[in-house]
Parts: sequence; C-alpha cells; structure tokens
Amino acid sequence: MYHYTSLSHLIEIFKTGKLLTSQTEKMLKVKKPGLWFTTNSKWEYSAFKRFNDGKKEFDLNTPEEFEKYIGCARLVTNLNSLFVTFAKYKHKSKVNPLLWDKMAEIGKSKGANPTEWYATFSPMSINNLDIEVYEGGEWFKLKKENGEFDSDLFNRSLEKTFVFKKGKEMEEKMIKEVELNKEKDNLNIEKPIEEKVEPVVEEKAEPVVEEKAEPVVEEKVKPVVDEKSDELIEDKKKLETAKSKGILSRVRNFIKRK
Repeated sequence: MYHYTSLSHLIEIFKTGKLLTSQTEKMLKVKKPGLWFTTNSKWEYSAFKRFNDGKKEFDLNTPEEFEKYIGCARLVTNLNSLFVTFAKYKHKSKVNPLLWDKMAEIGKSKGANPTEWYATFSPMSINNLDIEVYEGGEWFKLKKENGEFDSDLFNRSLEKTFVFKKGKEMEEKMIKEVELNKEKDNLNIEKPIEEKVEPVVEEKAEPVVEEKAEPVVEEKVKPVVDEKSDELIEDKKKLETAKSKGILSRVRNFIKRK
C-alpha cells in the first residue's frame, strides 16, 4: 500500500520521524482521524494539492505536476490488521456521515476509487516504511540496501522543483541586499561627513574716540547777603544812638534844674 506525498512534506516527516494522521480531519473535528494509504501503485488522485505559484492558484493532480512544482514521493507498507477499508472507516472513526460522503464524492471527481482506500488510526514510524521518489516517469527507492538514503536522488529531485528554485532566488536576492547594505555602511564609515566651515570674517574694530573732558569751571560762590539782617543792624545802631542822645538830654536837663 502507498501513501503519496510531496518532497517538501517528506522533509517534515523526516524531522518528526513519523507519518501522522490526517491534519485536515483533526480540523474537521473527526474523533478518530485516519492515516490513509491506497492499493493503487500508479497514483492516488485524491492526493491532489492546491498550489499557488505567485501568479495563480491551481490543482496539482498528477505525479508529473507534483514532480515539477513540489516533488513527488510515496511511503510504502504492507496491508495488515491495523488497517480498515473506507467503508469500515465510517463507523470506526465516528465521522459525520455527510463528511464521509463528501470525501468519496471529491475523490471520485478527481478519478480516484474509494474501494482502494485503507486507513489506520495511529502514526507510523518512518523506520517501518519504504520510501520512493518519482523521477522522469519512474519510481526509485530512496533507501538503499544498506539502509542509507540515496542523497543524490533526493537532492536532484528537490532541486528541480519550482518551490526550491523560487526559494533559491529569494535567498540570493536577500544575500545581495544584505551585501549592498554592508557596502553602503562601509562607505559611510570610510568617508566621514565633511562639515562646511564658514569663513571667519574679522570685524574691524572701530577706533576708540577719546572724548576730551570739558574743563570744570569753578563757580565763585557769592556770599549770601541777608538784606533783612542788615536792616536790623542799621535799626539797632539808630536806636542805640537815639537812646544815647535821650539819656544825655535827660542828664543835661537834670543838671540845669540843679
């Protein structure tokens, strides 16, 4: 039995070391999601993938389309008692009958045959599975007889894919941008910014004009004459004269009487 997948998904399986049950069924709240295989050794058409190349969105429906865009691989095992048919899966997983019908409808619309489908309900170790890669119309074993992986086959197939080439282009573009930014930074460091120094204009000092001091003219202070004081002195003299005259007259008169 075969589980068909892409090389990019196979890388994720290598990382976990396990092939897990359906993530889509988990999102759809199926109580017991299945891990699906088919007995079709050519291709399983229900394994189609929706893809966007950056310009448009479309389905990858064939191993050739897988090989071109995302790489094509499959994991191989033998049918045993752990697997149930699609018909029994309906009851074992307790899936909603409407969802079960829809799974069959979509598969048939793509050219698949649900009677070839088998499911198990537990993850499977990659160590218990054979791995094959699709290249140029044929399936080649990725595991060699000694148990080692054919890294040349894997790398060659991966490097042909659209996703690998696109990723490489983006990586190279990013590296170039980083290098350009480094060059710009180096140029900015090596060439210091020259500041324009404005010429210093020396202002001519204005001659200091020494002001000639005006000669200080000493004003002669005139004695303050108090006119009223003079008058009083004059009056006093007159009074004293009058008094002396009066006294003399009185003395003379007194002598005459004697």
